[in-house]
Amino acid sequence: MYKVFFNDKSILLTDSYDLGQLQEHTLYVQYDDFEEIHYLIDLLENSKKIEQLVIQYADIEVLWADFRAHYLELDAGGGVVTNGDKKLLLIHRNGKWDLPKGKIEDGESVEDGAIREVKEECGLTDVKLDAHLLDTYHTYYQNGYRMLKRTYWFKMSSADKLLTPQADEGIDKALWIETHDLSDYPSYASIELVYSYINQTTSQP
Repeated sequence: MYKVFFNDKSILLTDSYDLGQLQEHTLYVQYDDFEEIHYLIDLLENSKKIEQLVIQYADIEVLWADFRAHYLELDAGGGVVTNGDKKLLLIHRNGKWDLPKGKIEDGESVEDGAIREVKEECGLTDVKLDAHLLDTYHTYYQNGYRMLKRTYWFKMSSADKLLTPQADEGIDKALWIETHDLSDYPSYASIELVYSYINQTTSQP
């Protein structure tokens, strides 16, 4: 299963789906033709009624490859960063709460790129990478092209006290928060997915 976000809407690509779970404002389609994907993407992006698109096909990897062929792709890396007090690092970018992340440069590993972006966006010097947590996918337009961005999220830690937001990247705040306060910092749909993962992992004994 793959879940891809477009603003606050989502596309679910799956090889099995329980129609009993079908919710209001969701369009369900059994995949049939490569050209169909272009039409469905347009429909989701422009509809005021459809909030989620579910596409089902028996071979999920074929469906995923066909879907990706409609986009230009790029990779990004981000950090779910905590400090010694178990507080989480958040940033405020372009009017939205967010987690530090950014594009992976050519020749750079996703791990190194994720650490670099976290340091640059928050002015950190001490960042330690722990483990890969999850990947998120979202789409947007850039110079008239549809882009599909995959963000690799890593668990990280930092002992730095001072946070310096990277203003030239639209970041005006960086702060440490308690993880149980995440509901007070609404974000993009893809980041909310990472939020839910954080809540699940921090609630485990």
